[in-house]
Amino acid sequence: MAHRVTELSLRIPYIWNLFNINKSAGNKLLETKLFGNTYPSPLALAAGFDKDCNILNNVIKLGFGFVTGGTVTLTSRPGNPKPRVIRITKDKAIINALGFPGKGIEYSVKNLKKYQSIKKRIILSVSGTIEDEIIECIELSKDLISAFEINISSPNTSGLKVFQEPSRLRGLIESVKKITDKPIIIKFPPWNNSLDNKKEILKLIETSLITNVEGMVISNSHPKESKSIKVGRGGYSGEPIFPDTLKMLRQVQAINNGYADIIACGGISSANDLWKVLASGAKSGQIYTSLVYQGPSLPSKINNGLINLMKIAGINKIEDINGDPPKI
Repeated sequence: MAHRVTELSLRIPYIWNLFNINKSAGNKLLETKLFGNTYPSPLALAAGFDKDCNILNNVIKLGFGFVTGGTVTLTSRPGNPKPRVIRITKDKAIINALGFPGKGIEYSVKNLKKYQSIKKRIILSVSGTIEDEIIECIELSKDLISAFEINISSPNTSGLKVFQEPSRLRGLIESVKKITDKPIIIKFPPWNNSLDNKKEILKLIETSLITNVEGMVISNSHPKESKSIKVGRGGYSGEPIFPDTLKMLRQVQAINNGYADIIACGGISSANDLWKVLASGAKSGQIYTSLVYQGPSLPSKINNGLINLMKIAGINKIEDINGDPPKI
């Protein structure tokens, strides 16, 4: 209900301009280069907030450098049965088992056609259970966005694990690259405490690098059992997973060596958090759950906080951020 109310309010033209909360995104200090494109801030909206690309033109005004629409699938999907989302307020976390509810790519394309003035700041998240579904989504929308994020990792959507096999993932990436020259970003699952699981995901990452993907999202929500969710499990997101995101990011960067641009995702909720992921090798950081808890002023707060940290550290470029954030 809260999400629905927020979405409806963001449909009202210029309502968020009244709050003057987006000025910081135009500060030259925050200018970010990613996949050969330039964005006004390294802070981004993660996939999942605007599944059908209804309000990307307004949500970007909150202060995001770029926004990720979707995840979009080829045809409409009802998602998993309810209840499928619960808040864990004491931890500022969420467990969701939405399962890609949405109206399908053709509906999203109609909306994306309205956003041509900001299409260079829109990334579209797409997914499916067979190659043809993903390829058709990309074919229909490739002229309307700046890059594609292929989600192979949603823990609450059945069928996605088919692409968590190296040869299948390689074939998918090679097929996609034949139909578009837009940057391709793969959204990977997090690894758990199992060494074998970690090796499997690192193998997927190595496969992506071999096939020359332009970007990686590290990573997605963490699978978690819950009796409060109808299907029994969902994806756990929010502040508690940030240490895992940081740890995974650093290990991935060690094998990446700058070949692909990394977007950090998972638990980022402050300027300090954004600084830490940038210092650990990410070029950008996505938020979603922290936006739910802290509200629409959060992007501006993070941007302003990052500017202050950069000034204290005497840094004039995002790419020069390193080490721990200075104390204010």
